[in-house]
Amino acid sequence: MTDRTDEPNTRRILVIDDDPDIRRLLRLALEDAGNDVREAQEGEDGLAIARQEQCDLAIVDLFMPGKEGLETILALRRDMPQIKLIAMSGGSGHTDMLPAARSFGADQTIHKPYELDTLLTSIAALLSKH
Repeated sequence: MTDRTDEPNTRRILVIDDDPDIRRLLRLALEDAGNDVREAQEGEDGLAIARQEQCDLAIVDLFMPGKEGLETILALRRDMPQIKLIAMSGGSGHTDMLPAARSFGADQTIHKPYELDTLLTSIAALLSKH
């Protein structure tokens, strides 16, 4: 794998999701689009990575064991106000948390399942806003 962190348009994106298949899918798609991707399986690990590695954007699942998504979004927004945040949630009864994620600091929300192209377009739009 090529390290793209020193290329001028490379963005560091953090994917925080307890589902390894979702993390892998997002990693592959985001790296294919020229991004540097980090992964975390829960909020506390994600916060540690974001604090250490200056991420441009974090994609945060709302329902995870340990530090769940809303807590993670609050902490990321507090500690790194410049980071762009996308909250993801799916399944029955969980979509009502997406508006709450916005009030907690998410720039955008995505309902699972999602179209990968739609997510990539949303990410590109968010990252172009500096």
